[in-house]
Amino acid sequence: MRAALILATQQFAEHPAYSDDGIEEFFFIESAPRFAKLPYHRHKIVLLVSAMRHTAARLEAEGKTVRRITLDDDLTFKAGLEKLLKKHPVTELTWMSDPNRPVDERIARICQAHDVETDVLSDALFLTPEDDVDAWFAEHPTPLMEDFYHWQRRRTGILMDGGKPAGRRWNFDADNRKALPKKGVDIPPLPQLEHDEITRAVIVEVDERYSEHPGSAADFWLPVTPADSRDWLDVFVAERLNDFGRYEDAMKADEPFLFHAIISPMLNIGLLTVEEVVAAATRTDAPLASVEGFIRQVIGWREYMRGMYRAHPKLEHVNALHLEKRIEKYWYSGQRMPSDLPIPVRTVLERVHEWGYAHHIERLMVLGNWFLLQGYAPRQVNDWFLALFVDAYDWVMVPNVMGMSQFADGGFVATKPYVSGGAYLQKMGSWWPSAQDAKDSVFTDAYWEFLERHEDVLGGNHRLGLALAQMRKRRDAKGE
Repeated sequence: MRAALILATQQFAEHPAYSDDGIEEFFFIESAPRFAKLPYHRHKIVLLVSAMRHTAARLEAEGKTVRRITLDDDLTFKAGLEKLLKKHPVTELTWMSDPNRPVDERIARICQAHDVETDVLSDALFLTPEDDVDAWFAEHPTPLMEDFYHWQRRRTGILMDGGKPAGRRWNFDADNRKALPKKGVDIPPLPQLEHDEITRAVIVEVDERYSEHPGSAADFWLPVTPADSRDWLDVFVAERLNDFGRYEDAMKADEPFLFHAIISPMLNIGLLTVEEVVAAATRTDAPLASVEGFIRQVIGWREYMRGMYRAHPKLEHVNALHLEKRIEKYWYSGQRMPSDLPIPVRTVLERVHEWGYAHHIERLMVLGNWFLLQGYAPRQVNDWFLALFVDAYDWVMVPNVMGMSQFADGGFVATKPYVSGGAYLQKMGSWWPSAQDAKDSVFTDAYWEFLERHEDVLGGNHRLGLALAQMRKRRDAKGE
């Protein structure tokens, strides 16, 4: 008998296994111990488990045979798969390749041990075929995201006008760095979802089983089906894409979402496909700068990070600045935060605990910035992001955190460390009462101390030349 294993992060409306008439049964594994491996935010667990249960219910309604390992079975992924293979007469197992490095190998070893043949389908979470992305990175030993993005645009024809980019510019980033206007701006609310019986049951189960994990499952807020995810995307395109571009780097203490799409939680588990997202964004009449900025994140940055992960496994273990500080308990618990924690860090951390989410500039320039300035060990930081964020998986977090955010690779993914003092944060978010307060903040002190502490490593980085010169001038003025 042929069976298909549907992985938790592959909840497609049209998984290719569903249309394969030779597949007789579909396996789903809810591994309770896997969800306990890190203190994952409860919203992340609800998202994955509820999405799986909705997919299983849809298949059963279509007359397909579904076999499930549930949280109540309390089995590891390996034990769950072995139980299914032993209980049912499987001769061949089909699954879609997982972008996280060890998964395919582990499944293959289990199948081999049980004399089960394997059939691995191409990963459909991305626009770029695996062979193509691997070939591009092999041809570019020092890969730049902008070069990759141009290649993607040419390869796909997305936002192209013949052989030239739409609007005669590849990148409208310079137009997309505005702070929110001081007079304020109307920010459309996110869609309000009504949970069905399946999700309500998962919420209760997760709150009971993972009561020590961050967040409250009762506050879960995301779509868990392809149909609801497409509706969510359509609302973004209709109501927020227009202003997304100009304010994509803006921050506001009392606005956690601003004009962001918040589709990555669904996109990264197959509830949305890249093709659907691109089609929705490019058929709108929103300003080209907004559309291009959004498309750049989807087909540029996201796929570039996946390619980096595939091409450079060393990124998991780098620590160029030799940082060793361990993450304190409050980062995971949200309790007993230090009284001197900077206002931006405290505010964003509080909403990460509430939502399991913060938008990209807060991740990079508030949380990642502070982690780096304070000397936290990059692997510790990576684990924290993996646990606390609803859209975080190894393939995207390793290159993003270890490379771009924490500069642990010494400048391979990003050509400079993304650090700043209070001035930048104040400009983009008005976190302090005044510019002078931002200048006098512990954030600014930590910035200058970081540059001085790592001057020997950073001294040759041309992008930091001005900042290092300012640091030396400050140091000389103190007579040090």
